[in-house]
Order: sequence, then C-alpha cells, then structure tokens
Amino acid sequence: MLMISTLGYITWNVSPFIYEGEHFAIGWYGTLWTLGLLGMLVTLLITFKHDGVPSQFALITFMVSLVCVIFFGHLFQGLFYEWRYFPDNPVHFLGTDWYYRNYYFEHPWKFFDFAHGGFASHGCFIGGIIASILMGRWMTNSMWWYADRISLGLCVVAMAVRIGNFILGEIGGVETTVPWGVRFVGRDFIQHPTQIYEALSFFMAMSIAWLLYSKYDAGKYKGLISGVIMSIALLLRILIEMVKLPQMAIEHNWMLYMGQWLSIPMVIWSIWLVFYSIEQGKSDNLPPKIRLSRAELRRENKKK
Repeated sequence: MLMISTLGYITWNVSPFIYEGEHFAIGWYGTLWTLGLLGMLVTLLITFKHDGVPSQFALITFMVSLVCVIFFGHLFQGLFYEWRYFPDNPVHFLGTDWYYRNYYFEHPWKFFDFAHGGFASHGCFIGGIIASILMGRWMTNSMWWYADRISLGLCVVAMAVRIGNFILGEIGGVETTVPWGVRFVGRDFIQHPTQIYEALSFFMAMSIAWLLYSKYDAGKYKGLISGVIMSIALLLRILIEMVKLPQMAIEHNWMLYMGQWLSIPMVIWSIWLVFYSIEQGKSDNLPPKIRLSRAELRRENKKK
C-alpha cells in the first residue's frame, strides 16, 4: 500500500508479487521485464515499418537483441558488481594476497544462470551494440542502422526494469529530507527514489531521440540516435549515482562508484559518436536491401 506522510515523504509498502498462490506466483519484477521487452519489440516494429522494412526483420532483430542483451547484461553484472572484500581470507596469487573475490569467478557456470543474479544496464547497452554488429554483417548494411533502433527499444526495457527495482525497493538512494523521498517498509530512513530518477532519465533520452527520429530525420544519420541516448542517459546516471547507495560494500571508500566508472568512457565515446554522425551526414545510414520472394517477384512482374 502507498501512503503519503504528513511529514513530507512517501511510505512504500507494495507487495513484490502481483499474485502469490500456493503453487506459483507472478512477480512485479519479472512482469515489468516482460512488458519492457514487449515495448522494445513494438518500438522495433514501428521504426522498421517507418523505414519500409518488413516486420519479420524487426522480429529477427528483436530475437538477436534479446539474446545479446540478456547475456551481456548478466555478464557485466557478474564481472563488475559481484565483488566482495574478505580481509581474513585472502586469495594468494603470484606471491601477493588478494582480498577481493568475485562469486562468478569462483563459480563460472553461474554466468549462464540467467534466472538468478542481476543485469547491469551498461552490459545491456553493449549487448545492443553486439546485436547491431551481428545484424549489420548478416544484412550487409550499416550496424548503426540497427543500433539506433535497438537503442530506442532498450530505453523502454530500462524504464520498466527500474520501475521494477523501485517496487522491490532495490538500488535505492541515500538518506534525504526531500518531500518526494521514500521510506521503504523495513528500513528506518527516507531515501532518494533513485530508481525513478533513472527511469525518468531513460524516458528523457528516448523522448529526445524519438523527436529527432520522427521530426528531423535523425534515423538517417549513422549512430546519431545511439549517441544521443547513451550520452543523455549515462551523463544523468553519473549524476544520479551521487545520491545512490553503493551496490557493493567495497565501494564505500571509492572516489566514484562502479556505475560512474563504467559510464565515463561510454559517455566520452557517445558524445564523440554524436559529432561523428553529424559530420558524416545522413546519406550512408540506409536500411537493409530486402530481397523479394518469388511470389512477390511474380506479383511485381504482373503489375508491370
């Protein structure tokens, strides 16, 4: 149940389950992940149709993106967010004592256990780029044509996932006195709703990119939409991390959190990509050349 306190904060006490039965349950997080992926599929279908590409190619792009986003999102989570500090149980390596250990390095098969663990948003973006490279090679046109449209869809996924994090009370912010602060049940302090901040940042990035795509023909500029989305979303991510609680205990004494370290090189690259795409112009970011089937060729010949 959601309650707004007269003291100027929101009390969040919503069940993590939409339905919880004796034998199975439907959770908010999994449901929002599914809705986000469906939103990504719809986005691909709309953009492909806008550019005159048959819907089956949008479905193929979606399936390739789904595999890459899930794999690399989970991989980045394991590589960068599962470190723990063990001062009394170091690992001896090359004559030195290493006090930091990673669960996934010790259990590498867990990298493929996608039902458990998390998905890092930076890894999801990388997965989208990998999917674009694969599609570009298969269809023999610019990978950026796919990357720009996949990036729009990934924003929908990211928004849905962060709302799911908010419902579960995950990835919250530091203590605050702002009137929109949230007190999650089970915690004795009021937090910044950083999950909502991030959801809004992806919404802002997608809105600006969609405006450029639909009104100013930005889809014909190689990498422009991808660069705009990543630069806005990740710049805001660096700022939001300043009021976010650390995701790992080892981050407490760091100058910047892991999310900021990962964002900085991607922001630099995405800003460069924006200027590069504008300089290149819009003539070479063309949709794939679609070969007509035999039945379609016969229909075209009859018309002639």
